[in-house]
Amino acid sequence: MRYVLRIFGVALILSGVVLFFWQDIREMFTDRVNDRVIEAYHQGGRNVELNPLESFITGIDDTRQVTSAEDAATAESDTSLAEFNMESVAGILSIESAGIREPVFKGPVTESNLKRGLSFVDAGDHVDMQNIPIAGHRVEGAGIRFNHLDRASMGDLVTFDTAEGIRTYEITDIFEVDPSQVEVLDQKEGAPQQLTLITCEDYNPETLLFEKRLIVKATIAE
Repeated sequence: MRYVLRIFGVALILSGVVLFFWQDIREMFTDRVNDRVIEAYHQGGRNVELNPLESFITGIDDTRQVTSAEDAATAESDTSLAEFNMESVAGILSIESAGIREPVFKGPVTESNLKRGLSFVDAGDHVDMQNIPIAGHRVEGAGIRFNHLDRASMGDLVTFDTAEGIRTYEITDIFEVDPSQVEVLDQKEGAPQQLTLITCEDYNPETLLFEKRLIVKATIAE
C-alpha cells in the first residue's frame, strides 16, 4: 500500500510540473514543428507529418488539412497522422521584434489552418494583391502564432518569404477595430502593397469572446 501511495504521489508531482510548464512545452514543440515546415518549404520537400506526441501537445489533432471542397466526414474517418500539406503553404512570415516566424497557408481561413500557423483570409487571396490579409490566433500563455503581435511597434520590419522571393515591409499603423469593420481588407488600386495582419483582441471573460480585432498594417519597403 505504501508503495502504491508513493507512486501516486510522484505521479501527482509530475502532473503538477507538466501543468505548470505546459505552455512552455507547447511553445517548444510548436517551434520544433515550425522549423521542419519552414525547412520543407525552402527545400520544396514533401508534406510534414506529426507524430502522436507532437499532435497532442501542439493541438494539431485533425488528421489532415481540409479544404472547402472536401467532405469533413471523410477527413474525420482518415486515421493517418496529422500533417502539413506543403502545397498549401504560401510563404513564411517573420517579425523579429515580436518573435514571430510562422508558415502562412493559402485561404480560406479555417480552424485547421490556424492550428498550423497563419492564413490568408479568403480563397482567392495571393501574394501579388495590393492588400494581403493574414490572420492568426491568439494562443494565450505561449509565444506562438500571433499571440505576441501586440509587441510589434511602428517602424518594425516584417519579412514575407514567398516563392517569388523575400519581401520586406515596414509597420506603418497599429489599431483596433470591431469584427464587423471589414473595410480594413479593401484593395486600393495604385497604392503600395501592404500586409494587413489580423488577430483577436480584448477578451471578455463574461462572454468568452474576443470583442475587438488587432490590426497591424505594414507597407512594402521601396
